[in-house]
Amino acid sequence: MTKNLRALLRAQMLITWRSFRDGMGGGKSKWGLLLLPLMLLGFVPLLFMMVMLFFTFFVTGKSLGYPEFVLMVAMTVGQLVCLSFGVFYVISSFYFSKDITMLIPMPIRPGEIVLSKFIGIMLGEYLTMAPVVLPAVVIYGIFAGVSWTFLPFALIIFLLLPVAPLVIAALFSIVLMRVTNLRRNRDLYRVMGGLIGLAIGLGFNYFSRLGARGNFDPGSSEMAAMIGQLQTLLQNWGKYIPTSTWATNALKAGAPAFGFGSFILFAAVALAALAGMVWVAEKLFYGGAVGGEETRASGKKLSKDDLARETAQARTPLWALFVKEFKLLNRTPSFLMQALVPLIIMPFFVIMPMTQEQEIGSLIAKAGANANSPLVPAIGVGVVLFMASMSSVAATAVSREGKHFWISRSLPVMPRVQVHAKLLHHMIFAVLNVVLVLAGLGFFKVLTPLTFVYVLIGGLTAGAAMGYSGMIVDLMRPNLKWTDPQQAMKGNYNVLFGMLLIWLMIGVVAAVTAGLYFLAPPLIMPGVILIFAVEALLLGKAAGAMADKRYVEIED
Repeated sequence: MTKNLRALLRAQMLITWRSFRDGMGGGKSKWGLLLLPLMLLGFVPLLFMMVMLFFTFFVTGKSLGYPEFVLMVAMTVGQLVCLSFGVFYVISSFYFSKDITMLIPMPIRPGEIVLSKFIGIMLGEYLTMAPVVLPAVVIYGIFAGVSWTFLPFALIIFLLLPVAPLVIAALFSIVLMRVTNLRRNRDLYRVMGGLIGLAIGLGFNYFSRLGARGNFDPGSSEMAAMIGQLQTLLQNWGKYIPTSTWATNALKAGAPAFGFGSFILFAAVALAALAGMVWVAEKLFYGGAVGGEETRASGKKLSKDDLARETAQARTPLWALFVKEFKLLNRTPSFLMQALVPLIIMPFFVIMPMTQEQEIGSLIAKAGANANSPLVPAIGVGVVLFMASMSSVAATAVSREGKHFWISRSLPVMPRVQVHAKLLHHMIFAVLNVVLVLAGLGFFKVLTPLTFVYVLIGGLTAGAAMGYSGMIVDLMRPNLKWTDPQQAMKGNYNVLFGMLLIWLMIGVVAAVTAGLYFLAPPLIMPGVILIFAVEALLLGKAAGAMADKRYVEIED
């Protein structure tokens, strides 16, 4: 390891740790780290589900003479998860982090920069893979009667497992950036790269549907049939992802020569992939990175009449600030991706369980019979709320300004007006949430005129209340010291705190809905809308008052 690489890795780890600490503590405070156990508790249900699912896979696979099936599933899914999100992470870290402009003029080879950032990304992927891979490895290691090589091999394979998919993502990103850096709409291509990666992950989840039917009985014929279907699917995937097969063969009990051959092959390919990525980076990385900093003019000539017409237009402060918020999000691919992901994922989660035409038809028929139920619009607004809880737009409205926050603080406009402009920007996504829900209700044939009105008004008032609550959290503890745009949204723990606050509000509304259902069903939606309207009004005033105070206190 070269001296430069050691220094870069040390700096990368320090930046990652400080970003995590500041994100949890809201800046200089360390007390926010005490909330980490609370975060981990939120993953307990997911971990329990994965353990139960993989144990069922192991027991059923063993009865079919294929106990290592559980390893094959874990290795394949783990690598596909890394690949599906790798393009977005790589592009953001390689090309949009602020330290790139400082590193390029230094006497550091591009391969060293890429390798250090790659290792930083890989450390984050371990946390992503752990709930998928580790339960399967532990279950197999305990119950399969493995050899003495299992533990060291499993540890090394887990550490090397993200290498191949992330190298593929890195090569794709490096070539993409090098080719598109001269294109006028290069930011569009970068966002599309992230969307393609997301589509890969969602597509695999759709076709595999591991445990989608919720049947965890190892002795059931349905589970045995699903194992057989997945085995065929994984064998086909194995042609394109041989590293899963090598990792499985290296760990399975009774492997010839303790699985040394497969282990050496797996490790050699991972290291060779790293070397190949560094070689490509030496040739192409600086071209894409430097080109990404250039701006191309539109080439359109502005006449005197056009100039007079543009400068003669007067905007109100609220509208001008709204336009600023809109452009700030849309012109930063990392911000735009984080804002769009919930809108893409939610419809997929609704469609994913319905894989057969008979199932869809039966569900539509049952839903249509209850189209006039007072619970239908309440459920629709509930889905809008759930989608709002996944959005990070409002909870990072201040943090996204980063080092340029001083500009907002020095504008001759009251901070409360700026907060209301941020709320208007957030409402764009609230409207999109409502449109998706209305489309879903129409698809299931439960959208009556009254339901349309209730969901529209209820969704928008709920969106306003949720938006102000998220901005209050961000005003209390903004994260302005990020070095990578994705840290402002994806790495901002204000999103988690805002989500917890939203879920608390959802619980209150759910309790009121349940009470009205038994006491006066026709008043369910008027009561819900009234609650959200009052919340939006009170939270809007609170956010405005807090902004007037905090804009003076916040240090950027």
